[in-house]
Amino acid sequence: MRLHTSRERTSQVIHYIIEHTRPDLGATKLCKVMWRADLHHYRRHGETISGQASYVRMPRGPVPNGFHDALRSLEKRKAIQKKPVTVFNFTRHEFHVLKRANKKWFSESAKRALQEAINAITPLRSQDASDDTHDSLWEELEDGEQMPIAAAAIVPAEVLPEDIRWARQERTVPLE
Repeated sequence: MRLHTSRERTSQVIHYIIEHTRPDLGATKLCKVMWRADLHHYRRHGETISGQASYVRMPRGPVPNGFHDALRSLEKRKAIQKKPVTVFNFTRHEFHVLKRANKKWFSESAKRALQEAINAITPLRSQDASDDTHDSLWEELEDGEQMPIAAAAIVPAEVLPEDIRWARQERTVPLE
């Protein structure tokens, strides 16, 4: 079985998301769907869907490495079409699917994580989707720096007294 590079996997994830969302999703929200799906899949299964180990920190939130190259590749293969649409005072790029994505690339857990991310991000305004990704890791970094998924997967939580009691208990493991 051939292992796929993160570049190929990233392209397939982008294609899948475009096929399963409305064209008005736009590039910003497309990146946020990917980030959310990869992050949640990593937390549950120890690996990302896209094969990305990190994303690039940008002003509007994390962007997958090779994102624009993947979009160009999909356009060149006539799998998607990018259309600029003027919205108030800016241009949003809408993405239209021309060929169906290859579902064989995705496990059931990946499809679930992608659909959950699509459902969570699609109803948001672009700014709200961006703000949602501006967590403590994003705050710590400068634009252009890598945001490791493993670091982002850590969920800060309050340490409770019962957690400390549990940690202080002597644990023994039987030798076999």
